[in-house]
Amino acid sequence: MSQITNIKLICFDLDGTLVNSVPDLRLALNSMLDDLSLANVNGLIVKTWVGDGITKMVERCLLHVQDKAISDVELTEAVAIFEGYYQQFLNTESGLYPAVKSTLFSLQDKGYKIALITNKAEKFLPELLRYFGINRCFDLLIGGDTLAKNKPDPMQVNHACEYFNVSKSETVMVGDSRNDILAGQNASVKTIALTYGYNFGEPIADMKPDYLINHFDELLTLL
Repeated sequence: MSQITNIKLICFDLDGTLVNSVPDLRLALNSMLDDLSLANVNGLIVKTWVGDGITKMVERCLLHVQDKAISDVELTEAVAIFEGYYQQFLNTESGLYPAVKSTLFSLQDKGYKIALITNKAEKFLPELLRYFGINRCFDLLIGGDTLAKNKPDPMQVNHACEYFNVSKSETVMVGDSRNDILAGQNASVKTIALTYGYNFGEPIADMKPDYLINHFDELLTLL
């Protein structure tokens, strides 16, 4: 695999890329479902719902357990319940993927600008990153509700490039799902896909990223 040269800015996804967050999402979803007197769900199905933000995940969950249309009022209520529990369970069972912390530290030491670009609500990011000891690695945090649009729209990536005054040719987007790769492609930056993540249960190679890696620390060879 040839090395990517002339990169100054690395944009990282969060869930399924840096953090295996499904265990805590499952805990919060099942607590929400208990409050709504609905059947619980397992981690395997939750894994296929991650990537489009909290509201969409909750909607998919409710559709799965009820098999009927959800009103806007019901969805809003359920999201509020979920967010309360998710704040409670934020770092209960989730964990960093292997070599994430050491690799991020190494990339930071090499002088790269590092942005977190996620569809997770911004309010959950600081505490989560502090808990895992990687908060100092990020020069910019962009949540799913930070800007008017989120992945797969290119707005978040474009904003990061503008924030650091870095060109598209000097930027790479790293993620595990189609939204990450599409956001990078839509922003005309290079893309690196990780094979171990979620991607709605589909092979990430189908998205034709510029580079495909199996382990997070392969970034140190690639960049």
